Amino acid sequence: MALTTLQFLAKPIIPWSSGWTFLLFGILIVMIICGTWTGAVAARKKRSMQWWFIIGFFLTIIGLIIVYSIKPLTDEQVAAIQKAKEAKKGG
Repeated sequence: MALTTLQFLAKPIIPWSSGWTFLLFGILIVMIICGTWTGAVAARKKRSMQWWFIIGFFLTIIGLIIVYSIKPLTDEQVAAIQKAKEAKKGG
């Protein structure tokens, strides 16, 4: 009697070999790839790689389209952003 109870408790709710498992892991892999790709493109355009990774992770293809459509930051804009961050940190 105790053995059958343990066997019942050991049975997974969703088997690992089900189609849903492969689908969910496939979606996760696509999300990671799109996030990494979006972050890399953003870094080339002198944008925040971390924020754009998050955007690309959750929006996948839409995030890639957005990051490819934005203009790169100029050196003056990057310097102004750094100056604003330093001023915010200091004051």
